[in-house]
Amino acid sequence: MNAGKYTIIKTTKQEVSHHEVFLDEPIGDPSEYRELLSLLFTAGETDAFTMYINTPGGSLHSTMAIVEAMKHTNASVMGVLMGETHSGGSMIAMWCKELAVLDSAEMMIHTASFGTGGFTGNVKAHTDFTVKQVETLIDRTYEGFLTAAEIKKVKSGVELWFNAEQIRSRMKNRMEIRLKQLEEEAEQGE
Repeated sequence: MNAGKYTIIKTTKQEVSHHEVFLDEPIGDPSEYRELLSLLFTAGETDAFTMYINTPGGSLHSTMAIVEAMKHTNASVMGVLMGETHSGGSMIAMWCKELAVLDSAEMMIHTASFGTGGFTGNVKAHTDFTVKQVETLIDRTYEGFLTAAEIKKVKSGVELWFNAEQIRSRMKNRMEIRLKQLEEEAEQGE
């Protein structure tokens, strides 16, 4: 017998935990997402999350906590966009490792709104700090999805709106940019 003609197949079983997360209300206080954050931070490589996103957005602090957990999870995270994917919902969508954009999906991107109170110096310090934080988040979140000119518009207070086809097209472009960056990094590492 010719050993080169036979394929050896090794099969192993793994337990996979699949978590369905519905972000279909305004994004509330951080305490409302404790279980989700815990699951994301402690998930293993065989865990999978499907996040159904249909939200008008909401709390920036909760959005940032969810994004951080998604960035640091070992699990796969797929976003399913349907209906509203606005504000913080769009940020969460951008950090999903995979996206399914349903025909009803729409996305609105804007800068944060917030309020502060206190003495003049404290208000200015808090405002300056928050603006810098939000602008850094916008840059990192929408890189490759928005153009530099569009990012500048968002930072100046303009809302940008996208339908499902526009979202798909921009995500495809973003993926191509990221693949090119990975190829360049791999070439530099050789």
